[in-house]
Amino acid sequence: MSATIHSLNADRNNQVDKSKRDGGPNRRETLKIAAGALLPTLVPNLAAGQSARTKIVLLGTTGGPPLTVMRAAPSNAVLVGGALYVIDCGNGVARQIVQAGLRLSALKSIFITHQHSDHNLDYGNLFYLAWYAGLHGQVNSYGPPPLAEMTKKFFELNAFDIDIRIRDEGRHDPRQLLVPHEIMSAGIVMQDDNVKVTCALADHPPLPVALSYRFDTADRSVVFSGDTRKTDALINLAKGADVFVCEAQYLPGIEEVLQRAVKAGYDKDIADSLLRSISGNALTVEQAGEVAQAAGVKTLVLTHFVPGNGAVPEQVFVEEARKAFSGEIIAGRDLLEI
Repeated sequence: MSATIHSLNADRNNQVDKSKRDGGPNRRETLKIAAGALLPTLVPNLAAGQSARTKIVLLGTTGGPPLTVMRAAPSNAVLVGGALYVIDCGNGVARQIVQAGLRLSALKSIFITHQHSDHNLDYGNLFYLAWYAGLHGQVNSYGPPPLAEMTKKFFELNAFDIDIRIRDEGRHDPRQLLVPHEIMSAGIVMQDDNVKVTCALADHPPLPVALSYRFDTADRSVVFSGDTRKTDALINLAKGADVFVCEAQYLPGIEEVLQRAVKAGYDKDIADSLLRSISGNALTVEQAGEVAQAAGVKTLVLTHFVPGNGAVPEQVFVEEARKAFSGEIIAGRDLLEI
């Protein structure tokens, strides 16, 4: 079943049509134009012949929302055909993109797995900084409700600065360039000259809608679990994928961290609630291995580490996943290219 996608209202569409008259492509035209013609090459130092290969970059690999020194908040990038596709927008995602040597102005699409702050906090900021870095083409964003309302309110929040920069710096109005699409069911999300993106409904209570995404390009397939419990839908989405980027939670480590926090004065009731929530709404790292094995993926990449503050060595996560998965396992780290 195709994904149920709700675009912005007629006023938004009129703004996009105006952008077309002013020389900017509308959504239909954007999907028809080869990204190589629309966007510059992402990494100018690539050796000849390498630019066509699909790249996966882990931008942020800790679970949130607490800030940690060692890892940034959840976010990933897929680079193909000279275009940048970003999956989740945790705090600092734009800086991580720059740190990875990528160009913000190459941003083409944003995909949000679910509306938790560690996954969406810098959604608007990513687009805004890409716009300021020279973005001209339309950017489509995809994710669960209330993505459209979030987009509208972000522009309202920043209207003063936007208007000043349009007047004083001669910039195009960014409100014409970011078009959100709300997804509420499984199916095809989008397809362009670079990639076909499909989604499955994730099981991440108490959120009413959460998503896992699969990207299929000419040379690779990659699945991003988002945050979810173990489901047949996730296994089916990941069937035969080259790369499965999956959250990694180690419950004994979480319990130990929370116990130490309570001894240091943290509210015990909140700690108990956190443990119940975490243990009941997402995959353990061993279950990540089970999903990878059942789906027959080639490589399991662990990310979204919880606890993500170095309290548990990476090797422990790998060993837990190895209990169920016989393929390649990579312990993700920030800015790692797969």
